[in-house]
Amino acid sequence: MDFIFDDRNKRQIFDHEELHFTSFSAFHLITIAARTKDKRQISPDALHHESLTVEIDGKHYASSFQGNKLHNNLQTISIVTFLRGKDHMVRLVAGAKQKTATLEGLGVSVIDLAQTLTLTPHAQADDGNGRPWLTFILDTLSLVSFTSTITYSRRKRDSDDVKIIIDSTLQKNLFKTIKFLFWRLAGSLLPLKTSTKTETETFTVNLPKKIHTIAFEADRTPTFESIVFDFGTKPEPPIHSPTVDNPAWTGDFADDSQEILLARLIFGEAEDQSKETKMWIAGSILNRAKAQAWPNTIWEVILQPGQYDPFKPEDPNFPKITDPLNNTSEKRKESWYESYQVARDIISGTIANPTEATHFHGRGVSIEWFLENVVPNGKFIRQIDDTFFYLSPN
Repeated sequence: MDFIFDDRNKRQIFDHEELHFTSFSAFHLITIAARTKDKRQISPDALHHESLTVEIDGKHYASSFQGNKLHNNLQTISIVTFLRGKDHMVRLVAGAKQKTATLEGLGVSVIDLAQTLTLTPHAQADDGNGRPWLTFILDTLSLVSFTSTITYSRRKRDSDDVKIIIDSTLQKNLFKTIKFLFWRLAGSLLPLKTSTKTETETFTVNLPKKIHTIAFEADRTPTFESIVFDFGTKPEPPIHSPTVDNPAWTGDFADDSQEILLARLIFGEAEDQSKETKMWIAGSILNRAKAQAWPNTIWEVILQPGQYDPFKPEDPNFPKITDPLNNTSEKRKESWYESYQVARDIISGTIANPTEATHFHGRGVSIEWFLENVVPNGKFIRQIDDTFFYLSPN
C-alpha cells in the first residue's frame, strides 16, 4: 500500500470542496472521516440536518454522512476503487439545505490488490448511541467473504454494541435474545468476569462483481481492530495494464504500475550495463521521491517534464522503453527482465537502496560541467560502468 495523499486539516465544508491528487492507473483506497450535526446541534430553529456526500472522479457514492444519524459523532467511509489516469478528484458536497459539514481527514493510497485485502484501522468509536461508524465500499468487485475483528465491553449502564449491515441487509444474531436480535455484538451479554472481548467473525457472502457496502454501526465505544476481504482470486483491473511479460505501452504512462514505469527508465538508461548500475539508478529515483525538492511518488518523479531522456518522444531510446520486448535479442530480453526485477525489489524493499544519489548521467558530459550546471554545491559520488552518480544538496 503506497500512501500518496494525506489531508488531516480539520475544517468545515461550505457547500462543496474539491481535493485533487496525482496518481497512476491502479486500485486505490480512499478514506474519508467526517462529522455532521443534527438540527438541534445546529440551532434551535434549524429545519434540516447536515449531510455530506462523496464523488470520486465524477462518480457519486450512495453512502453518505447524515447528521440525523451521526449527531456529530465521527464516521469513516473507505472506498476501494480502480482509478485510471494521472489526475484525480474527490468532491465533497454538503447538503443542499445546511450546506455545511466537518471534514476530519482524507487519505488516498495506491493498493496492489491480491486475493485478500487486510485493513487495520484500530479505530475506537466516539461515545454515543447507535449510529454509523465505519463503512467499506467495494467498487465493482466480487467478494467471497470478509472477516472482522472488533473489541467490545460490558459496562455498568450502557454496554458496547455493534451492528453489521451487508448491502443494506442487517446481519441479525439469532443466538441472542429478542432484545439484542439486531446487534451482532452485544456487550451486555458478556460475563461479568470477562467484561471485555475481542471477537473475530467470518461472513461468507459470495457476492458478484458490483458495488458492495459493508457497514458497521456502533453503540458506546467499541474498537474496530481489522477487516480482511477475501475476493477469491486476485482482482483484475478493468483495463489492460502493462506487465513484465506484456509491457507494450498503452499510450498513457499513467496506465503503468510504478514497477513497470521504473523498469522502463532503468532499461532505457542502462540496458547494456550491470545490475549494480541498474540498482543505483532505481535508488536515485526513490531518493528523489523521498526528498522535498521533487514530487513524492515514483510516477511523478520519472514523468516530471524534461527529467529523463528515454521518456522524451524524440529520444532514440523512446521506442525501446515503450515496447521493451519488441526485439528478438535474448540479451535485450534478459536486460528488460533484470530491470523489472530491480525495480520490483527496490520498491518492495526486498533489496536495500544502495545509494544516496539523486542524479546520474552517461558519458558525454563532464563531471565538472554537471556539478556547475545541474547540481551546484552537490557532490560526485562514483562512476559505475558508463553512468556517473551525484548527490544534490537540496
